[in-house]
Amino acid sequence: MNRREFSRISFACIPGLSMLSGCISNPLQYDPTSLKAKSFVNGVQFGVQPFCYHDLVMNVANRKTLIEKVKQNGFGLMELHARWCEPKFNEPGMSKEASREKVRQWRISTPDNYYENIRKEFDEAGISILNYYVDMDASYFNNYTEYTDEEVDATFKAAKILGAGACVGSEGQKSIKRLVPFAEKHNMFISVHNHSNLSDPDAFNNEQSFLNAFAFSPNVRATFDTRHYTAANGDCIEFIKKHHPLIRNIHLGNRKRNQGRSARFGEGDTPLVEILKLVRDNQWPIPVIIEFEHGTINTSVTEVQKTYQFCKNALIS
Repeated sequence: MNRREFSRISFACIPGLSMLSGCISNPLQYDPTSLKAKSFVNGVQFGVQPFCYHDLVMNVANRKTLIEKVKQNGFGLMELHARWCEPKFNEPGMSKEASREKVRQWRISTPDNYYENIRKEFDEAGISILNYYVDMDASYFNNYTEYTDEEVDATFKAAKILGAGACVGSEGQKSIKRLVPFAEKHNMFISVHNHSNLSDPDAFNNEQSFLNAFAFSPNVRATFDTRHYTAANGDCIEFIKKHHPLIRNIHLGNRKRNQGRSARFGEGDTPLVEILKLVRDNQWPIPVIIEFEHGTINTSVTEVQKTYQFCKNALIS
């Protein structure tokens, strides 16, 4: 299936998908001087997961610094974590319960213009937000309780205001099923992000777990993490070939197999070059979001640029 056939089928299946797919359109539709156009390489749209900027604390106060780093690396597309938008309520002496209630009240009462102003910051920088990364499932983390329905609804609304077409996080299968009605209500996607945990039957860690989620709703997509899939001994190439119409975006990272360590691009077991060429040669409209966890003595901007250059070299050969 080529780009044109994919678009025709997708637009017919999901109401409003043409709006959601604007960030993965042909680069010729953009101002050729824009960051978004510049982060197209031989037909492949690149973006960045800000987790790569390991030397920058994820919080509201550092958001403008984040934007400058993304611009410096030349990306016009990114995945935005909720921590860059939501304030923390952890004043000295405040109980965990009181902090949790303040967060809940903030989420359900924050006016639209708060997120409109954040979107304006990114728009003015020439950066589009593909997904809003937010973990709404308490079973994966111990520092908060599961989002209430009011919070889930407010979070999808916030993501849409920010310009994101999907919410993505580290939820399990049961939680994804719970979140589907909210994605449908807001005419958005809930995008499934896999990890390498093979001991949890609720986790997304293999092909079947993705298939379970796809069966929930046409509004479910995959944020396919190549790093974790490799560590869980999955075949990235086979998965992408079989399920590319349902892949919202790829988290491109590198790890060793058998639950191995994260590795620099070119040093692990993830078939990075083959993945990039597969997307390029088939003209699939799948954004590639760079994400890595390997250690480095370089600044984050330098390491992101080295990783991005590896991808560019792969696509021009």
